Amino acid sequence: MLALIYDLLGAPIIIAQIIGAETAVLATFLGNNFWAFTGHSHISIKKKLIKFHMSALAGLLINSTIVVLLVHYAHLYYGIALVVGSAAGLVWNYTLYKRFVFHTHHPASTKSTD
Repeated sequence: MLALIYDLLGAPIIIAQIIGAETAVLATFLGNNFWAFTGHSHISIKKKLIKFHMSALAGLLINSTIVVLLVHYAHLYYGIALVVGSAAGLVWNYTLYKRFVFHTHHPASTKSTD
């Protein structure tokens, strides 16, 4: 998406990065929701999507800031800048997705004293 908007449509790198990043967030949510994380059916898809976006915001800001800075100021090829930016946000995002968005509910154990 970044290449399409930046190269083919000639949009500024910041616009291309934001649209590309949001597309990636939605695609990642779908993959995580339906494949990677299981045992979270107790949470509505709307609530998960909102929590996912909240979790992804910091990673998105890290990624986008690095891409824009490397392309605009370091004159680095946007593909390489995207790899660097994506790597920087990867650990943050995965940790929050696992602990916050797709957290599996474990009911409190109850012990019978009978």
